[in-house]
Amino acid sequence: MSKTLTRRYSRRADSGLTLVELMVVVVIIGILATIAIPNLMEAQDKAKNTTIVAAAHALVSNIQISAVDTGGLIPESGYEIDELGSTRKLLNPFTKEQVDLIDGIVDPDQDFPGTLGYEPNVTLVRPFRSGIDTEPEVEPMIGGFVVTGLGIIRGEPAIVVALDNG
Repeated sequence: MSKTLTRRYSRRADSGLTLVELMVVVVIIGILATIAIPNLMEAQDKAKNTTIVAAAHALVSNIQISAVDTGGLIPESGYEIDELGSTRKLLNPFTKEQVDLIDGIVDPDQDFPGTLGYEPNVTLVRPFRSGIDTEPEVEPMIGGFVVTGLGIIRGEPAIVVALDNG
């Protein structure tokens, strides 16, 4: 009798997975995928937004350096900044091309993610908080400027950074 039992178990081990076992494995993989994929997408957006913030910081620094070189004069437009070469090495993480610089504050309804905006002779009224404030508030200030960067929050284009030279 023990020989028969041994044969039965050995045949069971050679036959592979049963349909129920296979379905359990597929369900577990499906559950793990539904948990992991949104987190991975969010992590990608955060990484791209961090790149936009870094590009905005670099642009602010480049403008400040060029202002020192020109005796304290800040550029009056995005065109002047481009002419100085201040955006040459800044990349848009969404397109992998040179960042687009526009005049004024970026608009989520009109501009593409990765765009930077330049507004001269203003400063921020208060710090901008991405995801909380809808648009940075600015007030006039001679010799000041604000740089805004457009990224993605919860899958939608939104301003993720607003920096002034203060």
